Amino acid sequence: MKLKFTLIALFSCAIVCAQNFAEVQLPKPDKLNPFFIGPLLKSTIHYGVTPPNYNGKVILFNHGYIDLNQTQFLFDNSFYQKTYDEGYQAVFVATTRGGGIWINGELLAESIDIITARYNVPDVYIVAHSNGGKAAEAAMIQYGKKNKVSQVFALGTPFWGTYLADISQMPWLNWAWRLTGLNEGARTSTTYYCRDVVRPYLDNNANNEPEKFVVLGASGFLNGSNLLARAAFTVTGGILLPVQGANDGVAPYRSTLRPGADYVFRKNDFRAIFDHIDVSLGQFSWRYIKPYIENRSQKSNETIKTENPVSFTTKSNYYIIHSENEYDRILLDKNSTFAVAEIIHENPTASFQIFDQDLKKISSKKSYAEQEHKTIIPFSENNMHLKSETRFAAFIKQNNGITMSLEHQIKNNHPALKVDIHSDKKHASLIENTEVRGVITKTSAIDGTPLQNEPDIITFNNINGSFYFDTKNLEEGVYSLFLNSESKGNFKRSIISGFVVGDVQKKLDITKDQDLINHSEKSIKITPNSVKNTAILSLDRYRVSDQIFIQLYDITGKKIKDFTISANQNSQYDVSKELQTLSGGIYLLQVNNTETIKFVKE
Repeated sequence: MKLKFTLIALFSCAIVCAQNFAEVQLPKPDKLNPFFIGPLLKSTIHYGVTPPNYNGKVILFNHGYIDLNQTQFLFDNSFYQKTYDEGYQAVFVATTRGGGIWINGELLAESIDIITARYNVPDVYIVAHSNGGKAAEAAMIQYGKKNKVSQVFALGTPFWGTYLADISQMPWLNWAWRLTGLNEGARTSTTYYCRDVVRPYLDNNANNEPEKFVVLGASGFLNGSNLLARAAFTVTGGILLPVQGANDGVAPYRSTLRPGADYVFRKNDFRAIFDHIDVSLGQFSWRYIKPYIENRSQKSNETIKTENPVSFTTKSNYYIIHSENEYDRILLDKNSTFAVAEIIHENPTASFQIFDQDLKKISSKKSYAEQEHKTIIPFSENNMHLKSETRFAAFIKQNNGITMSLEHQIKNNHPALKVDIHSDKKHASLIENTEVRGVITKTSAIDGTPLQNEPDIITFNNINGSFYFDTKNLEEGVYSLFLNSESKGNFKRSIISGFVVGDVQKKLDITKDQDLINHSEKSIKITPNSVKNTAILSLDRYRVSDQIFIQLYDITGKKIKDFTISANQNSQYDVSKELQTLSGGIYLLQVNNTETIKFVKE
């Protein structure tokens, strides 16, 4: 659901400042009105009115995104009304929009101190939606507030991350993440960041008290009651389904299973066939939360074994093409007569045109009415172009038994990537002479601090039929990965993933006032970055020999061409002639097998 508008009731409001927070006094639940419209600009604590039958228990509501915090007491959410009627003091805490688990956790820890002092209580109950659940565990474990939290109710929290966040780290696919309405804050919600950093660090911490967590994970991304949410969650949940299984449109069910917690619902539980927005609403979730608060020994009696995604192997029977790349084709595997393009697109009702290899228009296709933002097109022809008036990504699936798998291994305390290509006997010859390559980008420091870096190209070594890449020579940090395998003329496969390099335990000694952006200037630059007829390559502060070796790659890391240029004193080089012949799309340019820069050819 795109919650572009947040409604703040400010009748008789008193706003003061408490360190990092603004404090707002709400009126009684029945007096709330959508009087002001707009996002919060500062971390805020909204205090509910103390009920006349106050029972001495304080419930702190927290969403992982500041923009969506008001949804926990406005719109059709009944949490405020229900808790007020039954004697609970409600407080709604908004942290940040995109700060991630550690920044939001520190702010939430501060708010817990403020709230417990205000109401003179030893602890609070936390009802946390989405990434608010991860902020709660960071506040308790990393920032020392475990004794001030009685229980945490995690509603649709992706403790093991979500593939949607993985996609968001691909610059050419981040619009798909924005369809959820969540916008920022994806860096610390990727499956690989949660797998490699968050879970091992927090689950093995001496301050971890897993028994305090109660998990409500939903499974119905297509069955939400809120019609506004349906369009976005139809596409985002559809992306998750083949990769991470049952989900609520944002959080995969298996990702909500925090180790050691109590699980209220099983996967596809008939009581939880609702979406990521519904699970945050009181009319759906309060009936399950209330018994735990009233009786601490309440248990769901579920014996669900926590699935550990550390051991998961990512598999793919598809390759990915993108709307900006004119060089992308829909290619059938050798001896294949049929393929399916599962397309996600920014415009909910996009139409598509299909052209043959000579750019002759074959047909037009429109999206299915019941699947906004998603289109499925079957193909029986080879070497087809797919075009649309909107941005899109197409997952080209061929059910001929050829798959690629990616496994993360740990060797000598650093990650290594292992790729295998699988086929049945009938297609075994097609996987011979396979090349495996990847495009990686360092997106953040281990603590989640965002970084600005250009992509780089990595190649995998074939050792006894498996392909390996050792990360030991990479700088520490968090890396996104666009993995591709190909046997020319036989098959192509793709996987979006990532990995972490470095000492997690050491680097999560969080410090304040860190610079959130890497401002280091690039030594390589193409002007303009969007190339049409002319292109100037600048190599300022870059040491070069007499001859400069240039290699051009497509976005999958496939080499397109190479050439050399002679060095000069002003470090400015006209490469227009070499780039003019390229088809439109996203490319990577590498200098002397070292530094790489991305550019767009119009």
